This record gives sequence, C-alpha cells and structure tokens, in this order.
Amino acid sequence: MKLGLKPDSVVRNRSFALLWSSQSLSLVGTQITLVALPLTAVVVLNATPMQAGVLGFLERLPYLLFAPLIGVLVDRGRRRPLLIGSDAFRALLLGSIPVSYGLGFLSIGQLFVVAFVIGMMTVVFDVSYQAFLPGLVGRGHLVEANGRLQISESLAQVAGPGLAGLLIGVLRPPVVVAIDAISYLVSALSLLGVKRDERPAPPPSGTALSIRASLREGLDMVLRHPVLRWAMIAGAVGNFFFDALTAVFFLFLIRDVGTGAGGVSLIISVGSVGALCGAFCLGPVTRFLGTGRSLLVSTALPGVGVLGLATVHGGGIGLVTAAAANFVVLFAVPIYNVTIISLRQAVTPDHLLGRVVATVRMISWGALALGSLAGGALGGRIGLRETVLVAGVGLFVPTVILWFSPVRHMRSVQELSDDDPTASPQAARSE
Repeated sequence: MKLGLKPDSVVRNRSFALLWSSQSLSLVGTQITLVALPLTAVVVLNATPMQAGVLGFLERLPYLLFAPLIGVLVDRGRRRPLLIGSDAFRALLLGSIPVSYGLGFLSIGQLFVVAFVIGMMTVVFDVSYQAFLPGLVGRGHLVEANGRLQISESLAQVAGPGLAGLLIGVLRPPVVVAIDAISYLVSALSLLGVKRDERPAPPPSGTALSIRASLREGLDMVLRHPVLRWAMIAGAVGNFFFDALTAVFFLFLIRDVGTGAGGVSLIISVGSVGALCGAFCLGPVTRFLGTGRSLLVSTALPGVGVLGLATVHGGGIGLVTAAAANFVVLFAVPIYNVTIISLRQAVTPDHLLGRVVATVRMISWGALALGSLAGGALGGRIGLRETVLVAGVGLFVPTVILWFSPVRHMRSVQELSDDDPTASPQAARSE
C-alpha cells in the first residue's frame, strides 16, 4: 500500500486524481482573482459601493436566470465536455482584462460583462461537476471525495491571497488576473485526460420528458425531500447575508478601517488558514457532533466572526481582530459545504442530479446575487460598518432554520448512502 492510502481510496481512481489535481491548480488562480478583481474595480477604476455590489450581483445573476435550463442540459448528455468548455471560456474572459488594461481601455462596464459571463460559465461547471462526481467515485465515497476537494480549496485559500498580495506588490491588479486565466486553461487541458464520462442513467420510466416537465421534476425532488428542502432554505438565507458582507468587505477594510492592499491580503490569508483548519477538522467534528449538530455549529460561527469584524478599527489591534474574525468565519465554511454537498449527492438519483444541483444553485446561489445588490445599496445608504453589522446578525438566521428542521437530527451522510442501491464502492477503484 503506497503512501498509506486505503485500498479503496478515491485517490487510487485515476480519473478522480486527475480531476482533483487540475482543480487544485485552478482554485489557486481563483483565489488570486478573489483579491485582484475587486481591487481592480476599487483601486484602478475607483468603484463606488454600489458598483462593487453590482459587480458581485452580475457574477451571481446567471444562477437565477439559467441554472434550471443548464440542469436539464447536464442531465441529458455527457458532462466532461461541459467542464472543459466552461474552463476554457473562463480563461478567455479573464485574459481580456489584462489585455484591455495594457491597451488603456479597461472600464467598469467591461468588468460587469466579464463578471456576468464568467458567472454563466461557473453555473455550467458547478452543476456539471457535482453531477459528474458520484458516477466517478461511487456514492459511498462522496464524503471522502468532497472532503479532499475541500482541502484543496482551503489550501488554495491559504496560498492564493498571500500570493496575490506578493504579486500586487509588484504588478497592477488587472495583470494579476491573468494568472487565473492561465490556471483555467491548464485545468481545461488536464480534464481531457479524465476517461470516465458515461451518460446519465435514464429515468426509471425510460420516457424522455419535455423541458418543462424535466424542470418540474427537478424542482419537485428538492421541495419534497426534507433534507434537500430545508438545507436549500438555510443555504439561501445564509448566502444572502454572506454576499451582502462580501459586497462591502474590501471597501470596509480599505476605507473605514484604513487597511492597505497588503493588510487585506493578510486578513484573507489568515481567514484561509481557518478554512484549511476547518477542512482538516471536518471528520472529527462530524463524528463527535453528528451531521445535524455540526451543521448547526457551522452555520452559527460565521455570524460570530462577522459581528467581531464589525467592531474593527484601524491600527495593529484592528488588523489582528479582523484576521481573527475572518478565521472564525472561514473555519465553518468547509464543514458546512462538504456536509451539504455530500447529503445532496447521496439522496439524489443519478438521472436527477443535474436538475437538483441546478435548482438548489438557482435558489441558494441566486440569493448571493441579491445579497450583493443589497449589500452595495446598504453600504451606500447606511454606511459600510453598519452593513457589516446587519450581515453579522442575519448570518444567525440559518442556524434557527436548521434547528427547527429534521436536518438537525441526522447522524451521518453514510446512513443515507446505505439506503441507496446505486452506491458502489467498486466505482472508486483505479482505472
């Protein structure tokens, strides 16, 4: 047994290992852009709070407009070409930013267009990706696979912002965006080596449904299943307040707190260490508390952290407090994300996965778009610090929702997978 891996570990699945490694690289680039793109709007183009909110809104808007139709598309054909195409197109779009900056005609309007179209490609990738994974690793290995992917994301959150801070120290933010474009291109090329790409299993009836009936079938699955329904509602509310915070986060740190670009990068990096710690603590936390209670804890912690962030003022103490608050917020994110995604994949039949993921994305991620817009509007009307405070209070609402739902009584994801006859540990063998 090499590298101490279990005989049935998903890492021994060549296609998953290739998918995992390519995504890890892309995630580093994405985290760089997380810092560089908003700073391009704020520092280079002098964006207002409302413009910063609109930028985030446009990136999320495609979830509201296109997610259900994309879900139907994903459930009717092979998913790998969609993954490759969306990565390649995102590389092209992001590459246009440094080119425009170099030629001297970069504008906030272009950032709006790029944010919207990248958001559309992200919908395609996210829905295809989550629908593709169960067939790649087997439903009995979803928690392990999603956990490894979350660790990669957390590592990227640690390395990406710190690297962005170093790069921004010597390059302008638009130029740094080019690195993310390259990472998406490499990811698209790597996905060409993923061999396993079966068409989704046909529905039990064997009858092809109309687009309208297909959309209704996915929505009905989400609304009827108690785990899917309550998790979606809690996620939508949490996302709304989280992106209300995100819309003003950089402006708050730079204009109210007086933090420079290097300080912003440090705060994000420390928060990313929290995400990494949360990813590694996922197993112990869920084993000790159970799935339901760990979800309650992971939805409550962000509110605690954001309320702490609202108290931050300038100086060294303020910088330390902001970093600690961000650590608390992001510690909870991987615990929540891995659990919710694994639950969704475990309870959803293969022929419905694309539509279920798309329906949940439309509602919960569509709330991100509305949250960005609300955060930008509030930031301009009541002030940046006050908007952070409102977001912190609002982030406790998902905990209340889950407390009164059947989700909090769940002990494990595996108990759902065991009830699914499609769960197959054999699918995790190397190819």
